[in-house]
Amino acid sequence: MTGTLLQWDGVGDADHAPRPLLAWLPPSYGVDPQRRYPVVYFHDGQNVFDAATSFSGEWGADEVLTELAREGVEAIAVGLPNGGERRFHEYSPVPPPQDARGGFPPGGGGAGAYVRFLARTVKPLVDTTLRTRPAPEFTHVVGSSMGGVVSLHALLTCPDVFGHAGLLSPAFWTGGDFALRQAAASPLPAGRVWLDVGGRESDDPARAEAYRQDTERLAEHWRARGMGERLHFLHDPQAIHHESAWRARLPSVLRFLLSGTVTS
Repeated sequence: MTGTLLQWDGVGDADHAPRPLLAWLPPSYGVDPQRRYPVVYFHDGQNVFDAATSFSGEWGADEVLTELAREGVEAIAVGLPNGGERRFHEYSPVPPPQDARGGFPPGGGGAGAYVRFLARTVKPLVDTTLRTRPAPEFTHVVGSSMGGVVSLHALLTCPDVFGHAGLLSPAFWTGGDFALRQAAASPLPAGRVWLDVGGRESDDPARAEAYRQDTERLAEHWRARGMGERLHFLHDPQAIHHESAWRARLPSVLRFLLSGTVTS
């Protein structure tokens, strides 16, 4: 761990089992008692800060944000762990179509309840405890794979809470064409969106193509509607579907979401 990490135990609601909630404080937090900060909410929170708690590697968000602080870009980072066996259900807006069910646990369709949990339980706890800037223009939600799916759902269904989103390697194919239909039926996001996909998201060529095609279709849809520089789309042909790839992209993701700056 780099810096200061806080933990609340037993955070849950009627639909979500209690789990720890992690919050990392930027370097200047203890220096200026009047300063308030934007917040980045990460899904799969056990993977965000510490390899010891992760199930497949860490994102190193604490190290990344420490480096960005040297550029004058600071934010509080909050990691909400997933629900274990209920992860797919919590992060999926709809059950998977029949042709996508292979390898998935039962369920799906719990993303609406999860976003409400994030907006009505988790965020108020953070906002009342820490010096945040609670308005949507200072509130970001970031996730990978199914975490990217639920990040889009949060952005589109709660724009009065979540203003910006990072969608890394989103597994839109698990919901058929739901993500694109939802985006088409929703107002354009008012804030910034980072959207990316790797060329090696799966060993199955058809599934790897589904990752790429669905993500590119969403990017093309938003571009056609005039989202402009608020959208940054990246296709990395060599990137795999793993925390190591998302960690490599995270500095660029957070720099864009927090400051609007695009770097290679």
